[in-house]
Amino acid sequence: MNNNAGIVYEDGKFNKRGEPTEAALKVFSEKLGQYDSRFKRSDDATKTPEAYSASLASQYEHVASLDFTSERKTMSTVVKGLVKPGANSLLLKGAPERVIDKCSTYKKQDGGLATFSSDEKKRLIT
Repeated sequence: MNNNAGIVYEDGKFNKRGEPTEAALKVFSEKLGQYDSRFKRSDDATKTPEAYSASLASQYEHVASLDFTSERKTMSTVVKGLVKPGANSLLLKGAPERVIDKCSTYKKQDGGLATFSSDEKKRLIT
C-alpha cells in the first residue's frame, strides 16, 4: 500500500511498471503470497499479477499518501484498520536516516518496545 510501482504481463512476459526497486518489492510480496494460507490465487498470475497485493490492500482503508520526493526522501501512507479496527496507522519508507529520525521507539528482538535515544539514532545513521 506504500508502493506506486506495479507488475504487468504483456507480450508474453512480466514487466515492471515504475521504479525498479519498488517493482522488485512488489514481485517479492507476490512470491510471499504463496506461503500465506489465508490467500488462495483464484486465477492465472498472467491475468492478475498483483493478486496478493490487491488482496492485502482490500483489507484496509487507504486514507492518504505523500509520495516520495527528493526533498523528503520518504513516502508515507496512512491506512485505517491495520493494527486496530478504525484506527489510523502510518506506513513510512525511505532513506534510513530520514526514517530513523522520525522514530521515537523501535521493536526489540523479543517483541518489546524500546525508546530511541539521540545517541542510538546518531550511531545508526553514521
